Amino acid sequence: MDLTIQMRSIDMLLKLFKHDVGALPAYGYRPQKLPLPEAKAPKPLLRCAPEAAGVKSAALQRFFEAVNGEQDSIAAHGAMILRRGKVIAEGAWAPYRLDVPHMLYSMSKSFLGTAIGIAVDEGILSLDEKLVDIFPDLVTPNHAKLIRSMTVRHLLTMSTGSRFNEMGTLLDGNWQKMFLESVPKFEPGTAFDYNSLNTYMLSAVLCRKTGQSVTQYLKPRLFEPLSIERFTWETCPMGIEKGGWGLSLTMEDAAKLGQLYLNRGMWEGKRIFSEAWAEAATKKQIDTPKGEMKHGYGYQIWVSDAEGGFQFNGAFGQYVIVSPKHDALAVIFSGSANLFAQGTLTEHLHTLFSSFADDPLPEDHEAEAALRTYCRSLLFSPSLKGDLASDAAVFARMAAYLDHKEYRFRPNAGGILPQTLQSVHGNFTGGADLLRFERREYGMDVYLYEGDERNRIAVNADGSLRYGRIAVRGEWHKTGSRALWKEEDDGFSLALLVSLTETPNARILYIRVRQSGITVTFDELPELSRVTAMLFELVGISGLDYLKRLLGAAQKENLTAALRDFAAPTAQGVPIRLNE
Repeated sequence: MDLTIQMRSIDMLLKLFKHDVGALPAYGYRPQKLPLPEAKAPKPLLRCAPEAAGVKSAALQRFFEAVNGEQDSIAAHGAMILRRGKVIAEGAWAPYRLDVPHMLYSMSKSFLGTAIGIAVDEGILSLDEKLVDIFPDLVTPNHAKLIRSMTVRHLLTMSTGSRFNEMGTLLDGNWQKMFLESVPKFEPGTAFDYNSLNTYMLSAVLCRKTGQSVTQYLKPRLFEPLSIERFTWETCPMGIEKGGWGLSLTMEDAAKLGQLYLNRGMWEGKRIFSEAWAEAATKKQIDTPKGEMKHGYGYQIWVSDAEGGFQFNGAFGQYVIVSPKHDALAVIFSGSANLFAQGTLTEHLHTLFSSFADDPLPEDHEAEAALRTYCRSLLFSPSLKGDLASDAAVFARMAAYLDHKEYRFRPNAGGILPQTLQSVHGNFTGGADLLRFERREYGMDVYLYEGDERNRIAVNADGSLRYGRIAVRGEWHKTGSRALWKEEDDGFSLALLVSLTETPNARILYIRVRQSGITVTFDELPELSRVTAMLFELVGISGLDYLKRLLGAAQKENLTAALRDFAAPTAQGVPIRLNE
């Protein structure tokens, strides 16, 4: 069974690289990007001047300046700093906003782990319960022998050894059955092996034990006490929350869970979960490989240092970093290709936290005002390819030339939705069909036709931001767009940066316009080449060389070309009508 899953996963990856996605996922497409509920009157966290919490406003500004200076590596979308339970600094890099929920990816695990902790406190389940007893209808006698020792605790500590992983979820609609049929790599509990399907199974366990969905269970026990109102959690084909990913929250709501653990389970005088759970969840329960996060893993929470620090981590740079030593935490949302808070971001946070004083500092209204002004001025501005600018005179000539021009594309694999999101949501494109330009008072509209949908990207003549939204097969995404351009001897080049502001992802369209036609390269952030490497790791393939050997020498050239095309598919278009 496991060899079959492995080979099917590899076959699926090859289909992704070749853009042969008509039969993916195997159980058909179902929308995952659901509308957010309207917020009633959420109770915000308390705020205070940094100096009142023993922190210099100037030190906080230096932190934001340092992060802002690394837009191509840290790629921050938002940051929030808390000290002693109060927000002392916050900022979002436009077009991202503090009040818009953002995909958490694996940070979702810490919320699901908290749900398990609450259920344990209530006596609903035990960490030592065996999965064969919880799911007797899904386990055959033969499989029961193989996984008979697998418990809820093993799910919590990522130690089941299951081979059914994230990539396998596109292969079958019954994830619970596939998980329980997977022969473990090792005796459960003997080693750490990160796998988001462990957390999904915790979600399924909670549903079985309570008769409720995870969100139904958490709403009165966690979300309402913490005044978390605007959230969505993606579900599997059977309607169960994905658990290990799929939750969207604002930075402030993510910060609340970090503060709740700092409070050892107490919130405004009410106990949300036991102090015993807070202690157990945030300390090492199992050793982790010596690497980025070498201090161990708790209960769906990473231990980050030897001084009691811990983190909630999500792919592409979603972090809650908690330092009990400093009674502080930081929330970072970003579009990085890093899984963990590491490198210079860790250094910047260490420098900031180390500057904190034990006692309040003298008021410094001038520095505090400068900090607030700086945080309001932040702009997400990663490097774009080409010597591009926002020259108004060049734009006027370009807009006049392109006005009402349409270009029909040859078959291609480009689309408005970044390929990373296509894979996560199983929402694959059939390719772009047509591109149309229309001049406007504010600049120009670029219309991208894709199947039955037409999405508009508005471009300001001065290169500044415009807000909008796009639709892809029933999923609506909020966007913020800006553009740069240049004039060339034989035409124009235009780069459109389309940030999907509820996600870590952005689509970049590099458009070259010539008399003979148009070329569009569909690039994205985070860099797809690094995302691709993560996909290989998920199916147990460390590097492309292994896959090349597996396929044979004859496939090497084709594979390299397929990977290159996958990283940045290109669409060629020809003019079909001129209405000048």
